[in-house]
Amino acid sequence: MQIRRAQIMAGLKVAAVALVALLILCFWYLGAAWLSGKLPLSGRAQLAEAGTPVTYLCEAPFHTDIALPLYDPLFNWSEELKDELPAWLPPDTYVLFGWGDSVFFTRVLQPEDMTPGRVLSALAGLNDTAVRIVPVDGASVDEFCEPIAVDQEGRAALIAHIRETFERDGKDELQIIPTPVPGEILVHAKGRYSMFNTCNQWTAAALGKAGLPRSWFAPFAWNVTSPLQAAQETDTEEVTLYN
Repeated sequence: MQIRRAQIMAGLKVAAVALVALLILCFWYLGAAWLSGKLPLSGRAQLAEAGTPVTYLCEAPFHTDIALPLYDPLFNWSEELKDELPAWLPPDTYVLFGWGDSVFFTRVLQPEDMTPGRVLSALAGLNDTAVRIVPVDGASVDEFCEPIAVDQEGRAALIAHIRETFERDGKDELQIIPTPVPGEILVHAKGRYSMFNTCNQWTAAALGKAGLPRSWFAPFAWNVTSPLQAAQETDTEEVTLYN
């Protein structure tokens, strides 16, 4: 009886230590995310020219996408994705690009699909990663996404970041992942998803390469959007003061 009681007490102590460790990890994780959002890395001056296609950032509750024109003057995505995209897409079509865990993209289609096992496997980096590609009409992108001030050099960096993320086979062909979601394309991607390397971290890295303000640690969607919003507010204030 005493041995059994000792075993229970030892188990409770281990559980208590694990819980305290988890709380400390959550505290530092959230603290780092908050601090990163408040003290982002600054970008460079963007020299956008008249007629430059608009680039958008699309935000969901836990995810961010980069939206670029399908027929971008710098790169024609319809050629890259000719075997996957329908040929009838209109000229104003935009393409949303987002990186992440392939299981989230293919099996978490409703809130109830977010099971503990799937979440833990993703955070532990046990699944393949993918770039999700979604063609959207220009009017919808303009309505639901936010334009970001990026020039031609920055847009070229965004395009390069996306294409460098694609996983290709020996023939330099994209490796497609089957998806049950109509209209979406999933491409095998480089990198490993984890709690320290989320979909938003990928987007923030792309913004950094484009010379835009970004959080150095971006686990959440607001880590991506808040530096851009703060920079835009600062620019607006400076213009107002100058005038």
